[in-house]
Amino acid sequence: AMEDCHDERVVRRYADILSDAGFKAVFGDGRNGEVLKDLLNVLLPERRRVRELRYMTTELPQFSPYGKSVRLDLRCRGEDGTTFIVEVQNYGQRNFFRRSVLYAAKSYDAGSRSGDGGEYGIPPVYFVGLLSGARQGFELEEPGRWVSEYTFREKKTGRVPDETINFLFLELNRFGKRLEECEGLVEQWCYALKHVGSLERLPEGLRVKAFERLFRACEVAEFSPEVKLKYESDMITERDYYNIIGTAEERGRAEGRQEASADIARGLLRIGMPDVQIVEITGLTAEQLAALK
Repeated sequence: AMEDCHDERVVRRYADILSDAGFKAVFGDGRNGEVLKDLLNVLLPERRRVRELRYMTTELPQFSPYGKSVRLDLRCRGEDGTTFIVEVQNYGQRNFFRRSVLYAAKSYDAGSRSGDGGEYGIPPVYFVGLLSGARQGFELEEPGRWVSEYTFREKKTGRVPDETINFLFLELNRFGKRLEECEGLVEQWCYALKHVGSLERLPEGLRVKAFERLFRACEVAEFSPEVKLKYESDMITERDYYNIIGTAEERGRAEGRQEASADIARGLLRIGMPDVQIVEITGLTAEQLAALK
């Protein structure tokens, strides 16, 4: 099968959109806004379909619990003011759901500062998480459902009193269907996102405009020189990161979890990862991290 081909030349034709580097190169490029709209409109409820998107800064200054700025993978705004945060998560992280809530809540809070005269006309926020690789611990166990949704509801009736902060998680870490087994657009998007980086060409079963746009946007040879250089540099850093994690986990199985966390932290410091992210990934305290330096 085409998706089982591991030839290096084939793997490199399209960016792996679920890698941090590939996600930024493709979805982070404003010229690919139509591709992002295609994905959002498959996941969002019909009343919230997006016609226009405006890319926003990815930095949320002074929004982390450690007093430092946080950089999101992607943040954009619809024509009606709705904010969309899109994050890709391809490794296990302690308290990822809490982190998602924090980022969405801070973005919602930012929407209240737009001078509405105290009327609380705050546009809704949608946090969309693309979960790949390691399980995060809150995924569905229901077969055939790949999108989980969280928002404020009345507990007994399920009624949503107002549209405020919403979470949609596309659970690619649970998705394992072959293309011919996919039913409907959501499953086709799951397949495309998960496999585009290892395919040689657009499969016949995905030959519609949305996937043609996606595969065209992921073609590394068509990246601008600046984006291509950044992508290739980021991929090297990302491979270093996963090598650090894998090596430390192997050592941790032999020598203990605390030492593994310290090894991971040292490696991530070497490749320049911000302290706040190292703390989130390893579970070390800020004081323990400072001692390792």
